[in-house]
Amino acid sequence: MTAGMALPVRFYRAVPTSNPQGLVEEVWRLDLARTAFVELHCWNVGCPGGPPVPEEYWVDMGSPQNHAVGWEIITTRIAPCLAAARRAGMAVVHVQPERIGDRYRRLQPPIPKQPPQPAWGWSPISDHQSKRANRVHGEGFNDWEGWQDLDIAGPVQPVAGETMIVATDQFDAWLRERGIDTLIYAGFCTNLCILDSPASMKPMASRGYRCVLLRDATLAVEFPETLDKRVHTETAIRYIECWVGYTAATDDFLHACGGGM
Repeated sequence: MTAGMALPVRFYRAVPTSNPQGLVEEVWRLDLARTAFVELHCWNVGCPGGPPVPEEYWVDMGSPQNHAVGWEIITTRIAPCLAAARRAGMAVVHVQPERIGDRYRRLQPPIPKQPPQPAWGWSPISDHQSKRANRVHGEGFNDWEGWQDLDIAGPVQPVAGETMIVATDQFDAWLRERGIDTLIYAGFCTNLCILDSPASMKPMASRGYRCVLLRDATLAVEFPETLDKRVHTETAIRYIECWVGYTAATDDFLHACGGGM
C-alpha cells in the first residue's frame, strides 16, 4: 500500500478579468489516509441485467444514446479507477439515493439526527412543478416499473468493507471521524447529481472538502444535438473548475495509483 500519490489537478483562474489566466494545473501530493474515491449515481438503467431504457419516460441519463455512452464510461473509465483506488488502499465510498442505499444498509454509517421541524410544516404553493415534470419526463414517470430494479451498475458494485452514503450530514460525519478531507468523484450526471445531490460536490465543497472530479469518468445529460460534442458535459466541467473545485484525468489518476488502463 502506498502512503501517498501525486495527482495533477486543474482549476480555472478567472483573473485578471479582462484576460483570464484560464486553466491552471498543479500537482497535489495526496495522503491516501485523507483521501476517498467516490462513486456517485452509477445506475444500472440500460446496463446488462438492469432495467431497459424506456421510450415513454425520460429517466436517469435520458436517451438510449446517453445510456450507451454512460455504460462505456462505466466500463472503460470508472471501473478501472475504482479498482485502482482499491489496490492503492484508498477509502471507497458509494453515494446513492435512498432507494438504492436501502439495498446496502449494512454498509451505511448512522445518519445524524436532524433538528425538529416547525410544527406548521411546509407545502408547495401549487402543483405546477409536478405537472411540469410529467410534461417533460413523461406522464406518470415516477410510477415507472423500472424504479423497483434500480441499483448500482454491475462493474462498480460495492464490496465488503466499503461505505454507502445517502445523506450529506451522514457523509460529513463519517469523513470527519476518519480525518478525510479530499474527495475524488466519478459518476453521473455532470450537470445534475454530481453537483447538487446529497453528498455531491457542491454540498461537500461548501463544508470545506477538496473535491475533484475525474473529468473523463462522467457524462452530463446531453440532448440529441449536443451529445457528439458533449456540450453540457464540458460546460459543467468548466463550472466545477471555476466555482466548485478541481478536475483530473483518469489516466493521471491511474498512474498516480501505480498502474495504467
